[in-house]
Amino acid sequence: MGNDGTAGAFKGPWKIVILIYNPAYAYSPNFHPITSAAAVDAAEATGNTDVFSKPFGGSNPYEFEPGNVLICPVVSSHA
Repeated sequence: MGNDGTAGAFKGPWKIVILIYNPAYAYSPNFHPITSAAAVDAAEATGNTDVFSKPFGGSNPYEFEPGNVLICPVVSSHA
């Protein structure tokens, strides 16, 4: 599906992950919102995200998984 079968590895169920921007970065003129999974890892590595306080901190202290899944079905453009 997608544009001539270019949708790639798109999957319907999305796991929700919450993170917090570092306030110094969020208010800086260099701020760019995160728009991909790869950008999440890069933001954590550069310190652009803040650490969650306990009890939320788990194996990755920068992310909180609330346990929700968002279902995004793939729909044909001819539907």
